[in-house]
Amino acid sequence: MKTPAIKFVTFGVLLSGCVSAALAQSSNPYADGNAAAPDEWLLVKKGNPWWYETKPSPTPVQLQKRTPTASEQAIIERARALVANRPAKAFVLMDGDTVLYSETKAPADADSVFFGFSMGKTVTAMAVGQAICAGMLKLETKASEVVPELNGKALGNATVRDLLRMASGAADPNPDSSVWTPDQFKEWGRGNLNLVNLVTEDRIAKAAKGVFSDYKPGEVSTYKSTDPYVLGIMVSRATGTVWSQWIQEQILNPMGAAKPGLYVQDRQQNGLADSGLRMRLEDWMRFAVWVKRSSKESGCFGDYVRAATSTQISNGSNPSTRKMGKLFGGYGYFTWTENSIVPNTAWASGWGGQRIGWNTDPNNNRMVVTFSNVESWMPDVYELAKDWNRLSK
Repeated sequence: MKTPAIKFVTFGVLLSGCVSAALAQSSNPYADGNAAAPDEWLLVKKGNPWWYETKPSPTPVQLQKRTPTASEQAIIERARALVANRPAKAFVLMDGDTVLYSETKAPADADSVFFGFSMGKTVTAMAVGQAICAGMLKLETKASEVVPELNGKALGNATVRDLLRMASGAADPNPDSSVWTPDQFKEWGRGNLNLVNLVTEDRIAKAAKGVFSDYKPGEVSTYKSTDPYVLGIMVSRATGTVWSQWIQEQILNPMGAAKPGLYVQDRQQNGLADSGLRMRLEDWMRFAVWVKRSSKESGCFGDYVRAATSTQISNGSNPSTRKMGKLFGGYGYFTWTENSIVPNTAWASGWGGQRIGWNTDPNNNRMVVTFSNVESWMPDVYELAKDWNRLSK
């Protein structure tokens, strides 16, 4: 196995991942509405010693600026009002690689390291696509083919495609999408929990309905952290590369990251593939630009990104019964689709109001990036995004 030298963060102990938010908010029945991300979670500059410190790309991408048009300025003023009157910590309006508006609100600033929460799932989707296009995995590869610890378990029958769509058919232990018990979460914080051991235990790897034939992989999308965790392990095993290093080489380097960040992993270097990435705001912008640019390219990865940002499975026809993503009718590869307010968009979405929104029209480069403490005002973001996407130069 390839085991590159890795530089570890020597910072102090912090809360570790969206699981902390999920456990703290376990009485909240909604992923859309009441979810909250306090500043001490959202704005993370320090981590446990075994976390990976990401590096700037050898070729950082320069973001552009220009003077907004009058119609753009009108929407920018609306965004300013939202930042002033809502629990926003950052708001960005972009047209391709051009930043028309970017604002942070204290205590956030340009040097803050923003925790993307479950936007990290979309990062994972792109990393999986890179492994597929490198010939290391296929969409139809079963989990047990790469992770033999899952042999004979329901989760082992799920394919890469199933996992990317949150359709593994595996157990869904907690109503908030986390898979940890309180004791396991404490052990995770101490660095004593191995993610491979977590996802292969029967409590998680069994079928969701007990009898596997009642709930087969690919049939139902049920949002949970299990599926990205398994994919992170699969990519690491298939490529022979530590997951955080794969993120560095296949995501951060090609997108042109300009500053160091953090990626959460256990002591065995299994990455927290549902939510592990923390970056400066401008690097989240660079990720958004890279995904949009990749979606226009020909070849394997371009095809993959277009698939990832289009509907691959239904999120249910009744918003009131959706466990997560109540304003989204579809799900791509760890990406939300069919927004009921703003059409023709795909969204990376994190707990408490973290969003990247892409227009899926290849000729429309409008994008929105936001970080927030609270989920409840996201419909305002979508309304603004709808009008932003309608603009033409």
